[in-house]
Amino acid sequence: MLPPAGGATTTANGRSYSCASGFTLDVPDFDAFVLIANGWVNAAGSSNGAAGTVGTTSARPASPKFGQTFHDATLNMNIVFDGKVWRNPATGAAV
Repeated sequence: MLPPAGGATTTANGRSYSCASGFTLDVPDFDAFVLIANGWVNAAGSSNGAAGTVGTTSARPASPKFGQTFHDATLNMNIVFDGKVWRNPATGAAV
């Protein structure tokens, strides 16, 4: 999970979560829903059901599926696979 811009602490199911901007935090899925509702971003989400993951640039999946997302911790951004290359979804640039 990526923290909201304000970086506030969020409590989900009795557990408090906070994380510095630019970093990710692994949380159980049942807490992730609460965090998302409070402005956190799911770093491993995907629109087509392809599992998303988190890791460094060198740890990108070797055989990603079209639409698969990956949080590249080296670049500190979520990227998406377009069937040929990984792209920054905000700019469309290959990364």
